[in-house]
Amino acid sequence: MIRLTGTVEYEDGTAEDFETGSAALAAYELYALRHGYPIGTAAPPMLSSLVVAHHALGKAEGFDTWRAKVSGVELNAGGENGTGAVPPTLPEPS
Repeated sequence: MIRLTGTVEYEDGTAEDFETGSAALAAYELYALRHGYPIGTAAPPMLSSLVVAHHALGKAEGFDTWRAKVSGVELNAGGENGTGAVPPTLPEPS
């Protein structure tokens, strides 16, 4: 199982920890495809970390509104069980 853990630090100095799984990676893939960003190993690491954190924290506010309040995201692949994460699924060749 894919486990991701991390911490979001906000501009006001508060922080939130999160733990999530592969659904958060799928959330990034869907976001990226909707907005024309690359997926797979070419994915922008900070953007993908932000989308994963937004999904994991279950924020009701829109991504861009929430992101404006964030000063940083630390994303750790593997979580406590050490299984590690895999990169998002690459598109199939056409």
